[in-house]
Amino acid sequence: MTTNHCLKFTWAGVWLIAAVSGFATESVAPRIPLEDFFAEADMRSLQLSPNGHSLAFLTTLGTGHVGIALMNLDTGKTEALVAANDENIKTYFWKGNDYIVFGGDVGGEESPAWRSINLKKRNVIALSEAYRELTREDANVLNIVDRLRFDPFHIMGLGRQDTNSNTFGMFTVDVRDGSRRPVGSYEPSKADRAEFIADNNGVLRVRSHFEGQNYVFEVRPQPTDPFVKVAEFPANNPQWEFQYFAADNEHVYLISTEHSDTGTLYAYNVRTRQLGEPLFNSPEGEIGTVLTSYDRSKFYGVTYVTDKTYYRFADPNRAQLQTLIDHSLPDTHNVIVSLSEDEKVFVVVAHSDRNPGDYYLLNLRNPRLMLLGKVNHHLDPAKLRPMEPIQYAARDGLTIHGYLTRPAGAEGKRVPLIIHPHGGPYGIRDDWGFDAEVQFLANRGFAVLQINYRGSGGYGYSFQKAGQREWGGKMQDDLTDGVKWAIAQGITDERHVAIYGASYGGYATLAGLTFTPQLYRCGANYVGVSDLGLITSWGDFRRMERGPNIFFHEWIGDDAQYKHDRSPVNFVDRIRVPLLNAYGYNDPRVEFKNWTRLESKLKEYGKTYEILVMGNEGHGFQNEGNRLEFYRRLEAFLDKYMWDGPNGHVEMLEPRVIEMPAKGTN
Repeated sequence: MTTNHCLKFTWAGVWLIAAVSGFATESVAPRIPLEDFFAEADMRSLQLSPNGHSLAFLTTLGTGHVGIALMNLDTGKTEALVAANDENIKTYFWKGNDYIVFGGDVGGEESPAWRSINLKKRNVIALSEAYRELTREDANVLNIVDRLRFDPFHIMGLGRQDTNSNTFGMFTVDVRDGSRRPVGSYEPSKADRAEFIADNNGVLRVRSHFEGQNYVFEVRPQPTDPFVKVAEFPANNPQWEFQYFAADNEHVYLISTEHSDTGTLYAYNVRTRQLGEPLFNSPEGEIGTVLTSYDRSKFYGVTYVTDKTYYRFADPNRAQLQTLIDHSLPDTHNVIVSLSEDEKVFVVVAHSDRNPGDYYLLNLRNPRLMLLGKVNHHLDPAKLRPMEPIQYAARDGLTIHGYLTRPAGAEGKRVPLIIHPHGGPYGIRDDWGFDAEVQFLANRGFAVLQINYRGSGGYGYSFQKAGQREWGGKMQDDLTDGVKWAIAQGITDERHVAIYGASYGGYATLAGLTFTPQLYRCGANYVGVSDLGLITSWGDFRRMERGPNIFFHEWIGDDAQYKHDRSPVNFVDRIRVPLLNAYGYNDPRVEFKNWTRLESKLKEYGKTYEILVMGNEGHGFQNEGNRLEFYRRLEAFLDKYMWDGPNGHVEMLEPRVIEMPAKGTN
């Protein structure tokens, strides 16, 4: 890792002077190696220590797995800190300047075991076992509730008192030795799928949970007071969302949709139980991030999302700093992703639709801005394609937004198109920015249309609510209308459209091939739902009680006829074109039975399909080798079926099944 000076910073003159060139002229480029898109990132998740003297980041280390590297910003020395032999480290965070807490994932089960590392002694301390051990009565599990940012030695979470204990409750955990201390204000009867927020002293002050058919919000006016109810909403529409406490431990930031469809930001006073004056609202898009000073004593502003992410600053100094950075890096969207506690050292990531990200260190102690490294040094932004925000009217008049990425040389031509629906579906959306899948497909000659169908987040509650109980219905119609729009715009023609998606996007692929079989030339289903009858055990919902009943009834639909009619597995006989499928055996969100039931129907009706099953993966392939194998298969599948054959149409071959490693193998 190098730290090359690329920019000079002169604070006295209040200017950043940069020599950042624009993108090169676009041209038809050869195929970029698949590995350049999907190999592990060179560096990501950069985080400064509170004192600003050290920088940690995730990268591939000598074990072949993703681990944590540590850079000494005083000496410039970078070293491998910690990795595991059986997992990729997925997340980590600093505790003070001397400890880092981290968690990984084994076999795709989304079940991290938490550990800490002492940076002085370099010894690793076990804090908890993986969630998947919850069924073991002696398992020492922990679900982190609050990282306790201002406490250098403790975190807070739900778990057992210790190994061999049947006592389940809320504890603070000492990262120095793993010891646990009960949190006195915790009430087990209120904890079923409850959410908690601690103040800056580590005292639980906000709680929200289900009560019957409602969702209740409670606060503690003073740290020693009992919780009192302050708001109650229907469980399918909890109109409040608490963020975190300001430095005074009296005000907590709150986003409310009571009077604004896209949400309004307030500071809520837990002592007086009153909302302050509105801090921000945008009728065009939802609030993304609440920006404050490191110590949370100053409100800086917000980000909000429409076609792209935008800033709205309330603090002029923070606005000026952003302006200076943006002037120095004019061709990218620039985000401060980490800062020291004295706000003298910052990590900035500069990214765009064609740039995965460049990391810079901005040091105001010795004014300079340095390039730390790139997310992916293999990719040249000049050879990638721009992402264009688009919109069109659905058949019922609702405005649908999305993004179109065209391949090089597509100007004035119709090219093959891939509809690429996102997962979720509710509250999730596609955003403008770098997307490895989209750029890979565009590099292979395809236009890619990402559609934020009704139910997607970012456009207000009414837009999201329009997707209720519309699996395979109006949400699918929005995709169909997107195909028709693309044809009418001259982007593609009716003979060269495919659909590919993951999770709900995989469901949408299967629904597209069964409910609108004439529309698509082929489809690729990645960990998708095939049978709504299996969705009641989907992921964390299986551990809910009242919550999931409301969710399934109000949002997905739970009556037998509805689930039958919206399940693609029941209409496999309608499929006319080839189908690629990929599933992880350990998937905690979409049961593997979604594949076995689908496969039996595909065989019964003699359909042309391919299947990739990975026994050591879950909801999406995290292992680099498995991930690369999936995209090789996707590339070969699209090359085979998306281009015209000798007779100008898809050649329907005999059914073909290719089994990959079984459960428990690599």
